[in-house]
Amino acid sequence: MRNKDTTKVRKVVFSGYPYAFYSPETQAAIGAGGIFLFYTKRNENLRPSKVGFGAHYTTNKQYKFSLNPSVYFNSNNLVVNMPVSFGYTLDKFWGIGNTSSDTGNEEYFREDFKFQLEVQVPPVLFFADRTGFIIDYKNTSIVDVKDNQYLIDESVNGFNGGDIFGLGINLVWDRRDNLFYPTEGHYQYIKFIVYPEPSDFVFSTFELDVRHYKKLLKNQVLATNLYLKSVGSNAPFYELPALGGQNRMRGYFQGRYRDRNYVAFQTEFRQYFTKRLGFVAFAGIGDVGEEITDLSLREIKYSFGGGLRFLFNKKENVNLRMDIGVGKDGNTGIYFGIEEAF
Repeated sequence: MRNKDTTKVRKVVFSGYPYAFYSPETQAAIGAGGIFLFYTKRNENLRPSKVGFGAHYTTNKQYKFSLNPSVYFNSNNLVVNMPVSFGYTLDKFWGIGNTSSDTGNEEYFREDFKFQLEVQVPPVLFFADRTGFIIDYKNTSIVDVKDNQYLIDESVNGFNGGDIFGLGINLVWDRRDNLFYPTEGHYQYIKFIVYPEPSDFVFSTFELDVRHYKKLLKNQVLATNLYLKSVGSNAPFYELPALGGQNRMRGYFQGRYRDRNYVAFQTEFRQYFTKRLGFVAFAGIGDVGEEITDLSLREIKYSFGGGLRFLFNKKENVNLRMDIGVGKDGNTGIYFGIEEAF
């Protein structure tokens, strides 16, 4: 798809939409969402800022409210991100490890409040495009353990929830030609957060996210993504890297497999067949392990699928998406969202 510079447009643009969807995590759901797009200054090279928001309610009595501002200042040298969310979730926990089995008693209810402030400034460390400083706060309450044996017998860290407060840093290299639908360029993100006392759990996390975009024939893009996350040994079970979800390893319930280390690689072919309608085909592999060296080709999980795209904001190339993912052992999921998976 042909991208053109739209930064001369300085009007605030709002796009809202109601939606209904089904995913392994939520079952059937209805909700509404939207996005504000704006510019903080008249500058030819300034990227668009956004405030995304959403709310939904599901047939299994879950709900979630989220707000996700991302604001660009000073010729893209200063970026402020501040995601906030609150939700009540019927989650599942199968235990820890890459060979956990279904017992039928995985469900439990939890309540989460999450807040993060990230301020990215011109490079302070190394040769990154920006260096970010992070404040992270999460409160999790295990509301009802139901029949989950791991939570009933209190055998896992975090069985009753808790508060964590973290301080961190990240490095960002961002050479994408578009924020919402890149067709060329690359993006690298490295994040390290320490959760010290007075957090209820003292641990650290490391995260690596590498993306590359290549334009093929007309209106065709090949996107690839390598993701790695590693968490310290004292983390509560719900903070362990979780395989699955709407962005990586689509088709698996998010958290179907959990452990201290998670690695995933995915690729996605994207094409528009009209001015506003397009499709994608994707595939990925990934797995979890207590140590990086525990990851094995014999236990590796795979995911594949496809989806449709509707370009509802043509000026900034923002898509609505619907994906169907299939995983190992017949795991499937249908996902609806705004913007691309990566």
